[in-house]
Amino acid sequence: MMTSPTNEAACLLEKGALYSRREGLQWEGRDLVFAGFKQGAFSLYFGDAPIYHFDLEGRWQRAYMLDRHFIKRLDGAVHEVDRVRENGALVMKRRVLGAAEARRIDEELRTVAVSLLTDLSQDSGCRIDPPDDKARPIGEADLREFLGRIARWDAAAWDNFKQRHTQAYGPLPLVPPDCPNAVVVQATVGDRDGRSFAAGPVNEHIVRTPEQFEEHVRGVAGLLGRRLLQSRSAYLAGVDVLRLPGPDVLAYLDILQRNLQSEGEHVVDDVHAFLDDFQSPVADAATLRSAFRRRLTRIALGIESGAPELRRLYGKDWSDADLQAFAAEAKAAGIELSVMVLVGVGGRTRSAEHVERTGRLIESLLLTRGDIVFLMDEREIAAPGAPNAWEPLDAEEWRRQLEQLRQGLSSLRDRGVKVVPYSMVKQSS
Repeated sequence: MMTSPTNEAACLLEKGALYSRREGLQWEGRDLVFAGFKQGAFSLYFGDAPIYHFDLEGRWQRAYMLDRHFIKRLDGAVHEVDRVRENGALVMKRRVLGAAEARRIDEELRTVAVSLLTDLSQDSGCRIDPPDDKARPIGEADLREFLGRIARWDAAAWDNFKQRHTQAYGPLPLVPPDCPNAVVVQATVGDRDGRSFAAGPVNEHIVRTPEQFEEHVRGVAGLLGRRLLQSRSAYLAGVDVLRLPGPDVLAYLDILQRNLQSEGEHVVDDVHAFLDDFQSPVADAATLRSAFRRRLTRIALGIESGAPELRRLYGKDWSDADLQAFAAEAKAAGIELSVMVLVGVGGRTRSAEHVERTGRLIESLLLTRGDIVFLMDEREIAAPGAPNAWEPLDAEEWRRQLEQLRQGLSSLRDRGVKVVPYSMVKQSS
């Protein structure tokens, strides 16, 4: 029996190409339930909603219910993302749930699996195999086993996982927009010289030796388990990795390839890094070429502003020439670049200076197809209570600066460079 594709679950059962193994479950008087496995993940759709996504360890990651999206971060925090109307426009808002709310969501997701197991044991419904011969049905034993895996994630299991996460990681870094789903590994932790990109939170600075880093990467691989299969990318944190001695940088990349694997499969096809201080010492041309051969394929460049006087308000003393030289050597090595530019810098009195100098500096970097410029809201990154050296822009002035930056960089599109407004609210982890 095949149901007509009248809701999301039915459409996915019939045409959900990403789900190589899928199954429909139908009970009289209820919406079709879609169950499907795709690369590194498992999903449940109950008609059009609710919708739940899990990693292959049975841990929930994302859910859509009650007309809102919920995200379970790797550190255990639960974020609620909602669309609200402000000044006549729909905007996304993210809220971190309190401990009691987060536990309630955790238990609700666990109960979904328990209830489905109960329904399957009563044998009152019917199973619907996918019609596409490219997809395989999910055997009942496999489905029961995986639902049981989800059901084991009770409060005690989550508490244990959070403890393991704390042991594996230091304070989590800002993840560049070009790799939101990458496996994060920390060669360095915290912030050198007590300063961070865009006046973000500052944490104690620690540099791991290659031996310490290898132990860390093994801990991360054990923590993630089969979730590693979801991503082919790794983010080599933190912000000063590319300012360390070249042999150490290359050793970190070799360690990644040796240790980031799941079920015997190497999972890293490309590695990303971030840099927001371009003064010497910084990775030289030879190190960058060797790093590219070890799959360092993209570097995000954190540029608060193209105006040196405004950059210095963030504690940054690098010159335009420093940035231009590093970008040229990275491009010559074959590495793609992402440029992270702030929107809102300069306030009312220096906004024009920020827009004009930033556009001129980025134009000078000779970006090419495959490179990306992200326009990011400084307010989303700055630590609570961070000092502001200018009178903040109001909502309309902020939108105007965003549009001016976009227009000022419009010529980059002729080179195949994307210019993308980006909100941290969109990050899925």
